[in-house]
Amino acid sequence: MGIGRTARLLKSIFSKSLKTIPKTSVSEWADTYRMLAQGAAEPGRWHTNRAPYQKDIMDAFTAKGVHRVIVKSCSQVGKSDIMNNVIGRFAHLDPCTMMMIQPTLADGEDFSKSRIQPMIEATKVLKRIFRESKSRSSSNTIMSKYFTGGRLIIAGANAPSGLASRPIRILLCDEVDRFPDSAGAEGDPVDLAAKRTTTYWNRLIGLFSTPTIKDASRIDDEYMTGTQEEWQHQCPNCKEWHLLTHRQMVTDHETSHRQNKKHVFVKSVHWVCPDCGFKFSESEMRNAPQRFISQNPDSFRTDTRSYFVNCWTSPWLTWDRVMKEWLEAEGDPEREKVVYNTRFGESYERKGSFESEDVFLQRREDYGAELPDGVLILTAAVDVQDNRLEYEIKGWGHGEEQWGIVKGIIMGVPDTQEVWSKLDEQLDKVYRFANGRGLMVARTFIDSGGHYTKYVYAYCLRNYHKQRFAIKGASKPGEPLIAKISKAEVDNHSIPLVLLGTDSGKQYIMDRLSIEVPGAKYMHFPLNKAETKNVNGDLVTEILRNRGYDRIYFRGLISEELVPRKHNGVIVMRWENIAKDRRNEPLDLAVYNLACLQSIGPDFSILEQMLQNKSEVAEVAKITPPAKKTIKKRYGCIKRGER
Repeated sequence: MGIGRTARLLKSIFSKSLKTIPKTSVSEWADTYRMLAQGAAEPGRWHTNRAPYQKDIMDAFTAKGVHRVIVKSCSQVGKSDIMNNVIGRFAHLDPCTMMMIQPTLADGEDFSKSRIQPMIEATKVLKRIFRESKSRSSSNTIMSKYFTGGRLIIAGANAPSGLASRPIRILLCDEVDRFPDSAGAEGDPVDLAAKRTTTYWNRLIGLFSTPTIKDASRIDDEYMTGTQEEWQHQCPNCKEWHLLTHRQMVTDHETSHRQNKKHVFVKSVHWVCPDCGFKFSESEMRNAPQRFISQNPDSFRTDTRSYFVNCWTSPWLTWDRVMKEWLEAEGDPEREKVVYNTRFGESYERKGSFESEDVFLQRREDYGAELPDGVLILTAAVDVQDNRLEYEIKGWGHGEEQWGIVKGIIMGVPDTQEVWSKLDEQLDKVYRFANGRGLMVARTFIDSGGHYTKYVYAYCLRNYHKQRFAIKGASKPGEPLIAKISKAEVDNHSIPLVLLGTDSGKQYIMDRLSIEVPGAKYMHFPLNKAETKNVNGDLVTEILRNRGYDRIYFRGLISEELVPRKHNGVIVMRWENIAKDRRNEPLDLAVYNLACLQSIGPDFSILEQMLQNKSEVAEVAKITPPAKKTIKKRYGCIKRGER
C-alpha cells in the first residue's frame, strides 16, 4: 500500500473516530427533521413554536453541565413528543444506548407501538438508521430497537430484569409517580436504572410525570431538587409575572343537577391578576409574553434543571373546558384529584384523618323509616372476628350516594351454626320504605381473612344463590378496590373469592366522608328512633330503635390515617390504625360495602324504574343466579325487590 493511500486511510479513520459532538439542540433537530405521523392530532412537520414552553425543556438535554431534567406537568402538554424528540435527536446525531421506562411492560409496549414506531416511520432520517422490525428477529423487537451506532431499550418499572444489565447513556422515565415502590425485590426502579448511566461522563436522565398525592409524589420531590422553573405569563396591565392557576380564575357559569349529578355550562373564564386586580380573557393571556422563571436560581450551579407546566398554557386545552371539569368535580375528592393531577399539574392533598367523631354524630338524620327515599339497592358487608360477626347494611342511590341502614354485632364464635343463622336473619330481612314497599339485600361480601376461613367458605357455598361471596383484603398501595376475582375450594366445590385493594378502598371512604353536601357519593347516617310508636300507632321496629351508628361506630370509621413511611429508600404513604382501642371494623365494613356495590355495577335509572313498577320488580326478582361453578369477573345482580 502506498504512502498516499495509507495517509488517506488514516485521515478517514481519524475523521470518523474523532468526530466532534454535534451542537444541534433537540428543538433545532425537531424543527428541521421531525414529522408527525398521519393519525396524530396535528400531522405534518413539527413546529416547536406551537407550544413554546417545550423549547427550554428539550434544549436542557443538550445544555452544558446538565445531567438531569425533571418535568412536572399536567396531561396534554406534549411531554411524550418531547421525549420522542430527545430519542430522535440523539439516535440521528449522537448515537448511543438509550432506555425509556414506562410504569409497566404493557405501557412500554403500547408507547413503542403508538408513539415511537410512528415517529420512526414518518421521519426520514430516522427511518434510514433504525433497523426494520421483523417478528422473527430477536435483535430488533417492540421493546428493543437498534439503530446505526446505538440501541433504544423500552422497559417496565415493574420488571427488574430489564433495568439492571448493560450500561446506558440516556435514561428517560415516563409517569414516575405511577412507578411501583420496588421493581420486584430489587429496589427503586429509577435508582436501579440510573446506576447504569454512572460510567458515562455525558449521561442524561429525564424524569417526566403528572403528580399524584401530596407528600407521596416522586415527581414533586425530584422537582424540588432542581431549578424549579415555572412557565409564567406577564400581566398585560402591571407587567408582573405570574404562574396561572385555577385559584385566580373567575367564571360566568350556570349549574344544574340531574339525577344527583352536577352539570356546569361555562359562559366565560377570566384570569384575575393578584397584583393589580385587572382581569383578562384566555386569548389576551395567550398573546401575553411568557417564559420560564426559576424559583430556585441557586440550583443553576447544579446539574439538575426542573420545569413545571400546567393546563393554562397548553394549546390543546381550552380554559372553559378545564373550568367545566373543575366546577363539576369540586366537592367530590375522587374527581377533584383527577383534575388536580391531569389539568392543574399539582399533587392532591387527600383526606386521611378527622379531628373527632363528633362531626359525624351531629350529621346523623332521622330517615322516618327503615329505608329513606333515594335508596335503590341494598348491599351488606360482614367482618369476621374470633368471637363475633360485625355486619353493616347500606343503601345506595344515584351517583353512589349512600345511606347507612343498620350496623350490628352477632356475638359468638363463628364455628357454630347459631352465629351464621343469626346473620341469615339480618340478610334475609325485608327493609321497608315509609310507604310499605321493601328491598332485600342484593349482594353480601364476607371477610374470609381471619381464623375461620373454612367456615366463611362453607357459608358462602350454602348461600351462593343469595349472592353471598367471600372476600380477602390486601394492603397494597395502588391496588384497585376490586383487584381480582379468584376462587377458593371448599367441600370439593369452587366458590368465587374476591380480592380487594383495601388501601384504595380506605382512601375512597375518607374522600367521601369529607363531602359535606348531600348528593353523589355523600354518606348519610341515621339517628336511632327513641319513641315506641310511629305516627300511625305502629310499633317501631328494633332497627329503628338501635341502628348502631353511635360514637363507637364513628370512632372506628375514622380509626386510620395515611402516615409517611420509608420503604426501600422511598417515602411511601401507609394506612395505620390510630384508634386507642384499635377497633377499625366500621372502616373495613364501609370498604367492603363500596366494593360490593361496585362489583354489581348497577344502573340506578333502571333500578328507579323498577321501584316505580311493582310487577317489573317482581319479575327481576325471579332471575336465576349463575351456575355454581361459573367464575366470572362480574356476577349478575339478583335484584330482590318488593314484597
